[in-house]
Amino acid sequence: IFFDNLRYLFVLFVVVEHSAHAYDGLSWWAVVDPSPSLLAGWLAAFSDVFAMPLLFYIAGYFALPNLQKKGMAAFLKGKLRRLGIPWLVCILCITPIFPLIYNFTRNSLTQSYWALWLEEMNSALLFTVGFINSMSQFAQHYMWFLSLLLLFFFLFALLHALAGNWLKGAGKTWQPRPASAGSTLGQFFGIALATTLLSFPTVMLMMELSQQPEPWFLLGNLIQFRPSRLVFYVLYFGLGVATYRNQWLERGWFPGRLKIWVSAFAVLLPAFLVAYHLLSFGAPELKGVYAPVYFMMLNFLCAACLGLSLSLGLKYWNQPKRRDRSLAANSYNIYLAHYGFVMTAQLVLLPLTAIPGTLKFIMVAASSGLLAYLTSQWLLRPYPRLAVIAALGLWAVMALAIRA
Repeated sequence: IFFDNLRYLFVLFVVVEHSAHAYDGLSWWAVVDPSPSLLAGWLAAFSDVFAMPLLFYIAGYFALPNLQKKGMAAFLKGKLRRLGIPWLVCILCITPIFPLIYNFTRNSLTQSYWALWLEEMNSALLFTVGFINSMSQFAQHYMWFLSLLLLFFFLFALLHALAGNWLKGAGKTWQPRPASAGSTLGQFFGIALATTLLSFPTVMLMMELSQQPEPWFLLGNLIQFRPSRLVFYVLYFGLGVATYRNQWLERGWFPGRLKIWVSAFAVLLPAFLVAYHLLSFGAPELKGVYAPVYFMMLNFLCAACLGLSLSLGLKYWNQPKRRDRSLAANSYNIYLAHYGFVMTAQLVLLPLTAIPGTLKFIMVAASSGLLAYLTSQWLLRPYPRLAVIAALGLWAVMALAIRA
């Protein structure tokens, strides 16, 4: 139960992160509000540390029992249906809203939505391999997670077919293994150092190739990711698989002592925020120095967030409650639905200069999260086919009505 609760919590943090981007002082988001908010910047940076890696961890934890229960063919068919169809619908109908609003807030409206959508789709059909370095290039935006996760599931299914009894844990007799303070420290430093050291060469290579520590990379437009995070995500997905396979939770070995994780989190959070500000707003010529420090803090803080969230979830959040069950049941659809609501709310609030940026950010996050939840509860879950028709209808109305 606590895994379901953590999953919806992490999705809500993603909603908060996207809501904050209009107010975090950076310029790449579709809406850049003239009233920046320090709170928005901090929460966006904090969510970026842990939300997606821990969602990969949870996906990895449930991948092995799901695959063993269904078999390879049914497992992959289910993932294609659950991830592939929403990915396609959102790519066609939701993500093109981003370049529309981006161009509107910078240049007013210079072309119809139909013309802009055609440009976006023509760009999507190109088999591009390389970095995203222009707004004219096709971008999956928040759909990158679904496409990369689907690739992980396919590769995991292949590994499962090749690994035989080793991955299944066949013949193993698991004994209780209570954690100590020392073993918990070992877990923390082991996870943090592994993700840091294995990802660090990629970060430095990205600085050499693109002058950015974390550029986005296109692989035929089907897969988009930040190379600096790829090993990071693979390791957390694999850690989730290992947690289930070795029964670490049931045996009492992982996540270990709560006090260790609380202490690590309390020390690392302020250190990370300082590193984030230096990288984002410090001297450009020192980015080569700030980037490795920032990335090391990110990896260590993420490890602390993993242990802390699992410890708190196991201890305090493992009971079925009506509100939690409802949010957990709608968490995936909240992720699918929130993006358009976030950008629309930010655009509506943009001309209201008398409202402080922090208050705008709170209004956007609260309204977008609520609307995404209601959309899931009353449309996406009970009527998924009608939801697809509604998305296509929204696209058609925009294509007809939005003109230069």
